[in-house]
Amino acid sequence: MKYKSALKILFSLSLIAGLSSCESNSQSTEHSGTESSGIESSTEISVEDSLQCPDSPSGTLENPEVIDISDQRLQKNGVVTPGNDIGFTFVGQEGQRINYSYNDQLCVWIYTPDNTLLEGVELPRNGTYTIQVASLRGTTTFDIEMSLSNPVVSTPSPANQPETSSTATASRPRRTPQPTPTPTQTPSQPSTSSNRATPRPTSSSDLTQSQAVSLVDGWLDSKSNIFAHPFDQSLARRYTYTDGPLYYDITKPGGSIDWLRSNNSYYNYGNTSITEIISFSVSGSRPELIVTIYEETTLNTPTGVDRSSSASGSRRYSYSFFKENGSWKIFDYRRL
Repeated sequence: MKYKSALKILFSLSLIAGLSSCESNSQSTEHSGTESSGIESSTEISVEDSLQCPDSPSGTLENPEVIDISDQRLQKNGVVTPGNDIGFTFVGQEGQRINYSYNDQLCVWIYTPDNTLLEGVELPRNGTYTIQVASLRGTTTFDIEMSLSNPVVSTPSPANQPETSSTATASRPRRTPQPTPTPTQTPSQPSTSSNRATPRPTSSSDLTQSQAVSLVDGWLDSKSNIFAHPFDQSLARRYTYTDGPLYYDITKPGGSIDWLRSNNSYYNYGNTSITEIISFSVSGSRPELIVTIYEETTLNTPTGVDRSSSASGSRRYSYSFFKENGSWKIFDYRRL
């Protein structure tokens, strides 16, 4: 009996040791599986982050929507699925600039009237253009804003010059401003793919109304040194976003500064001030400040004052803003 009892005790101890060993192996396997899962997750994120828009779309585009963006900022949103792209067509003129911005996880291409991809943002000819929107990965929502700025014309005018009936049809060096999204729509340079506008919309804003008003005040004060000797482009860089349409129109070859220098002309500014703050909003793709500005502007030429490009009065303007290197700047403006 004692011998049998001893065998039972030894068998029980062996069974307990075996169960402990299995449990230990199970925990080890689970721990190893966790580590393996972590590595797979990290690899998957790396692959997703490496996704980029191709140079040309691979999806199909059927029945693109006809839109008009010649005198307005148009916003479109919806859902796009892989292989079934969303499209829009619009009529553009040579010299106009397409301004557009959109959310992440999208690819955007623009086709010219001769069915070639648009490089940059300036339209090369008159005709119907096509915007094709695709998903970068999987089914996703899209939100895109689009507008057109008018072609460059032959004579100058700095931003915010009030227009009378006599000056409304006069030539101006800066295209009549239109609202633009990042990004960019506007983007004077593409991003990611060759036709991707910069900048992209910001998801949140820390710009306050007082900061926005201060930026516009500084911009108005600086114009007498930007559009007259010494034609200080550093002041333009201080107050305007350097990849935005306002800075581009001022500093490009044939732009406002270049025209004034070439024609030995300059602007004088009299009383200029913000007389009313209409609204301030941070709910859109870019913060927007709407104000009334009174401005007295005189264009001086070698033959005297150009009355057709000189005026005084109050007009209402909308300013949009974008952050550059941690500092808020004016992205563009439009006359209301």
